[in-house]
Amino acid sequence: MRILLVTTRFPLPAWRGQQVRTVEWLEALRDHQVALVCPEGEGSSGPDGVDLHSYRSSAPSRMWAALRYAGLGRLPVQEGLYATGAARKAVRRAVAEFCPDLVIIQMARCAWAADVVESQAPGIPMLFDAIDAMGLHYGRMAERTQSLVRPIVRAEAARCRRREIDLAARAAVTVAVADRDLEALNVPSGRGLAVPVAGRETSQALSPATQPTVVLSGNLGYRPTVEGAQWFSTEVWPKVRSVFPDARWVLAGARPARAIRALAALPGVEIQADVPELGPFLAQSWVAIAPMASGSGVPMKVLEAWAAGVPVVAHPWTAAGLDSVGRGAVRQAEGTEQWVKALVDLLGDGNQRKTLADLGRNAWNQTYHPQKIAQKIREAVEVAGRG
Repeated sequence: MRILLVTTRFPLPAWRGQQVRTVEWLEALRDHQVALVCPEGEGSSGPDGVDLHSYRSSAPSRMWAALRYAGLGRLPVQEGLYATGAARKAVRRAVAEFCPDLVIIQMARCAWAADVVESQAPGIPMLFDAIDAMGLHYGRMAERTQSLVRPIVRAEAARCRRREIDLAARAAVTVAVADRDLEALNVPSGRGLAVPVAGRETSQALSPATQPTVVLSGNLGYRPTVEGAQWFSTEVWPKVRSVFPDARWVLAGARPARAIRALAALPGVEIQADVPELGPFLAQSWVAIAPMASGSGVPMKVLEAWAAGVPVVAHPWTAAGLDSVGRGAVRQAEGTEQWVKALVDLLGDGNQRKTLADLGRNAWNQTYHPQKIAQKIREAVEVAGRG
């Protein structure tokens, strides 16, 4: 099958969740002919075996497109940021030259590409990979943001929701990383499938640190992660340190926001920025945390901790992005007292840590192992290809 995938980020290096998602799909579809339309990368070669159609959009063109979408009133401003003339031209060129049998539209930010394909080559089946529901993401953000900004965020949530539901209605198959996100897309009966992101396994053979160590990993510039870390730093960490004075909290990952970097001034806190490999930090950790009370999708930091054999404490909102087995494999905590108790219990009891880590590893093997995810991707593509 000839498959055209349209996304909004160059996939390498795969630091962000969307980039990881793109790489997983490209690897799962190696038996097909695949073309990729995406913005240019910064000094990186393209994925092997892929017909790359990259483009460059200037900052003014992106701003103009976003303003135009904002003025239309019904389309997401998030989509407008990527709906530039250069992007549309790249999609038209790829359709004309590659002649795809199936088009994969990744996220509602690429909805403009669906419009281009349908106008240029009507009849080509489409698979909509929402990843996580942006309408749900911004809806939750509106509930937790300041009152002056809330109407703007709520309006964007409504725009995203309408666009996602429209794409799901037009697509032969719609997929998302979690059942929660799939339900938010209002997918027609029989045309939706949950395809999570896989948890990447590390091969580090290091032993856990000799002193109690907590880790927060992943994209440290992601707003829900930043907010969760700030809350944890003031409400939970000082109380944990009062019980374990030598405890370390390591924040390791890509693109740490300024607010994250500022946490390095706190006792016991270490910031490891833009690390090429999370394995050493996960291997030495006693407990991983996922304190995000907003956002959507599957929490990759949980999956990667499970794959490394590290027990996880997570906010209930974060845990809701997991399947039923996964939700039972994390220690859920909401509010300061629950978080402090969970961490003090686990840091003080190796048996509890092992029991919870084993549950997480089993959940990873059952649902989130890369081979399981690759098979789900191939199944979704096969069904969508039949239109």
